[in-house]
Amino acid sequence: MLKWKVMAAAGLCFGMVGTAWGLAQRQTAPGFYELRIYTAQPGRRDALAERFASRTAEIYSRHGITNVGYWTPQQSDEDLGIDEDNTFIYIRGYPSKAERDRRLTAAHDDPEFTEVVRMQERDLERRLIVRAHNIDMVPSGPQTAIRIAP
Repeated sequence: MLKWKVMAAAGLCFGMVGTAWGLAQRQTAPGFYELRIYTAQPGRRDALAERFASRTAEIYSRHGITNVGYWTPQQSDEDLGIDEDNTFIYIRGYPSKAERDRRLTAAHDDPEFTEVVRMQERDLERRLIVRAHNIDMVPSGPQTAIRIAP
């Protein structure tokens, strides 16, 4: 009888620990993403990608924005407006939409962002971006493998 009670108590403890662990994991699950699709000036896509690699991504990271990934498409898709020569795509991640708004404002108010991005985009001769599309996204289930830092 004592053995049964010990085993039941141990099972209950393991169940509680497992439940707490599961809840803790759920709290650190990714919360909010932005899919950004840029159309670059003709022939300037690689310069745009280089600006992100060398400067912009670090500015975002410094302000707590997760740089999930950066891509250049390998084929065009007219229906989606994707041109393999002039399209640049990236995803940024945040704990929540409210944090996105706060962190992105801080990044865009950063003097280095003004120097690196805004000044260049105001100059018609050096401008890299024709247009940018933004799609806000949230994970659709627990199978999302990406984790966003709090």
